[in-house]
Amino acid sequence: MSHSLTILAAAGGTGGDLFPAVAVIEELQALVPSLHVLWVGNPHRIEAKIIPQLGYDFYPISVTGYKGLRSLDSYMLPFRIVGSLLECRRLMREHNVAGVLCGGTYISYPAGMAAHQLKIPMMLLEPNVVPGKTNRLLAQKADAIILAFEETRRHFSEDYHKRMYPFGNPVRHTMNISLPQQSAARRALGLDESIPTVFVFGGSLGARSLNQAMLRFMDETLPSRVQVIWQTGRNFTPPSIVPPHIHIYEFIEDMATMYAAADLVVSRAGGGTVSELMNVGKPSVLVPLPTAANNEQWHNARVLEEHGAALMVEDSYIREKFTEILFSLLHDTERLGAMSRAAHAMAKPDASQKAAQQFLSLVQ
Repeated sequence: MSHSLTILAAAGGTGGDLFPAVAVIEELQALVPSLHVLWVGNPHRIEAKIIPQLGYDFYPISVTGYKGLRSLDSYMLPFRIVGSLLECRRLMREHNVAGVLCGGTYISYPAGMAAHQLKIPMMLLEPNVVPGKTNRLLAQKADAIILAFEETRRHFSEDYHKRMYPFGNPVRHTMNISLPQQSAARRALGLDESIPTVFVFGGSLGARSLNQAMLRFMDETLPSRVQVIWQTGRNFTPPSIVPPHIHIYEFIEDMATMYAAADLVVSRAGGGTVSELMNVGKPSVLVPLPTAANNEQWHNARVLEEHGAALMVEDSYIREKFTEILFSLLHDTERLGAMSRAAHAMAKPDASQKAAQQFLSLVQ
């Protein structure tokens, strides 16, 4: 397919919701070099920074997530939805948009509704075992729904199953290529090649419980026993003095090198994260975000644990259990190997390509 094609993408809020949509768009660009992408999102979230850097046209919309009855924003939400829907309709008409890709968060709702009203093909991405509220609302209007997990089917009416494709969660090409050798990755990061290494991260915003666990961990371990790559997120200020075996980053772009360097990963259990862990075959300790809507992170972590690819630890226990869990796993190389193999067995590294091809079949 070589002729020009204009599409609209609506995804963002967090990296876990943004990057699967980016992965599909990048595959579409490989198939359609003349692809023109319009991207709508929140002007105050990660997409407002990342999307222009990737070379896509970014258009801010005012819709926000529901913040509870006590928030003034919640009373403004209906007006924000209508305003965002009208803006999406305007963009779709002015640019002759051929198809709409929705990432599944609140940002997707006005774009998905506008696509439905204008009879423009629309595809949803569902990165979690339990679908979010937006995708539940848009499912009946979608032409295709890409599932990260086969288990997600049971959360939708059977009427929608024929439009569901369990291709996996789309992951960017950088996470599908072979990881660098562990020794080379550690050298590149200035790490000791011979010491067990743990990669702890909480996403772009950080994870309070993981950061608190790391503060306690620093006081309980010696540099000769373990080294840690610690991604704190921008909402956390680390101590001014940090032991030499703790390597701190606020945000990480080169995740492949970090994964390669690590023997074990400790993280939240968002859809994008667990997909990456499966694709790179890394054993993990998953700490679901307890406030996640629909408790979707718990269900994501549970599926990986059931397959033997991860150990799930409740958020309220991780601070006190952190050191004990890490060393029990690091000293059990046989178990780490089994977890790695189980993660690889769950991987669907071609999800991005399959999702892109499915999208093109809708708009051709």
